[in-house]
Amino acid sequence: MDERAAPSGGNSRVAVLRRVAPAAIAVVPVSMLFGVLAVRFDWSLLEVVAISLLGFSGSGQFALLPLADAGAGFFTMLLVTASINSRYLPIAYISAKRLPSGAGMRACLAHMLGDEAYATEHERDNAASVRWIRLIIFTAWVLAGLIGALLGQAMPAAWLGSEVNLGYPASVVLMYLSAVQLRVRLWHQGQRRGALLAAAGVSAGLALLFILWLGPVYFWIPSVLLATFILGRAWS
Repeated sequence: MDERAAPSGGNSRVAVLRRVAPAAIAVVPVSMLFGVLAVRFDWSLLEVVAISLLGFSGSGQFALLPLADAGAGFFTMLLVTASINSRYLPIAYISAKRLPSGAGMRACLAHMLGDEAYATEHERDNAASVRWIRLIIFTAWVLAGLIGALLGQAMPAAWLGSEVNLGYPASVVLMYLSAVQLRVRLWHQGQRRGALLAAAGVSAGLALLFILWLGPVYFWIPSVLLATFILGRAWS
């Protein structure tokens, strides 16, 4: 449903819970997998919970696992996660008007922003709805990571081989949410749909070029900045 066509009762607590439940359920297996893999990399339960609370980034957390295991330095890991999480800059800017005015709550809700929350929220959501959506998804992510870590400690090592692709689950979820957002936003644009699709194609092509030029780690920041500029011009 288009945000502009959201029903008047869409901000009731029951309506918000119905809307956020699928997204909260969707993050559970991904976060559980992170917890399982993290303990396989000798992370403690406290470290798993801390990175879920403070980092709250599926792809960023998965990227940290092999880096930490290889003994990468703190600034290397910080640069990689910052590059991956730079995609949140444009969506944080766009969704900032939904946040409450209080500095403390505003900062907390900004920290809880994720792809799933952004895909779930409507433009007409009030601050209370945004608070419930982000808090529910955030809580589901942290608790699922802890449960996964507990399962990982109890699971025999032979059940999980070294050939598992650490980034695959998070990447699939991110690609699905991106496709949903493009479909929702483009479907109602009428005559501008073609221009927006062309802009999305150009952005994807430039991202592929940056991957070939800068590699799969450092392409994030320039790709996100250019995509934001191109899609913003096409949208206006």
